[in-house]
Amino acid sequence: MKKLFVVLGILLAVGVGAFVYLDRSSNGIVGFYAWKLVPGHTVTETHADINGISLYYETYGAGRPVLVLHGGSAFLETMHNQITALAEDHFVIAPDSRAHGRSGDVDGAPLSYAQMADDMVALMDLLEIEQADIVGWSDGGNIGLDMAIRYPARVGRLVTYGSNFHADGVDNGDIGTGAISSPDDPGWETVRSFYQSVAPDPDHWPVFHGKLMAMWAGQPNFTTDDLAGISSPVLVMAGEFDSIFDAHTRTMAAAIPGSSLLIVEGENHYAPLMAPEKVTPHIVDFLQ
Repeated sequence: MKKLFVVLGILLAVGVGAFVYLDRSSNGIVGFYAWKLVPGHTVTETHADINGISLYYETYGAGRPVLVLHGGSAFLETMHNQITALAEDHFVIAPDSRAHGRSGDVDGAPLSYAQMADDMVALMDLLEIEQADIVGWSDGGNIGLDMAIRYPARVGRLVTYGSNFHADGVDNGDIGTGAISSPDDPGWETVRSFYQSVAPDPDHWPVFHGKLMAMWAGQPNFTTDDLAGISSPVLVMAGEFDSIFDAHTRTMAAAIPGSSLLIVEGENHYAPLMAPEKVTPHIVDFLQ
């Protein structure tokens, strides 16, 4: 019996060690999957027919609605730190944006922030949500800006991190149309592997990548006058070493009436996933 307990102890230690390793190597995503299985967490995973595509989304918790939007090329799991924090007292809706992750695409149709914003409004209509707060990282924040400009009554508070209002605000040597412009480039390996493991058509990756590059090259193209018309309270966040030019971020914040600006010291574009302790508390506080 003693040997059995020793063996079980060893197996448990190995299992815990393997979990910790996988969780760290996945930037906490493995832990997020485990979190969703814990009794007491209200989680749904489903698809909805939205604007000609099958849109995948998950919901968590209960309370004031908040729409959590991931960045370009990514998937909802990259927002897991913000999802789990907000789910404590919010009804969190987290989709895979059009053509991303498990959501569908339309052959021959380009990607645009306007179309993805329309998708989010249609999803809110489906869920019978009149107004929601929005938390968006990178492209997710761009979608949030589009919604705040074109659908002001549907947006409560808006948080953006590493977002841009015009295509010329991005350092293309860091992300976008610069060093990693080929769908086969090693720099895309992590995103490409996840996409091909969950997408409705794994072979669609080069098409999706091409659409993304085309969108990043010319969108968004809002003006400061467009930003001046935003009526929602807005928190503009970015990393000190973000892929969005610092001057562009500051111009965006200055143009939005009454907005707050927070530059996260020592961090880059990926802090919502890589350094959430410097980002998420500010989001939670702003949405209280």
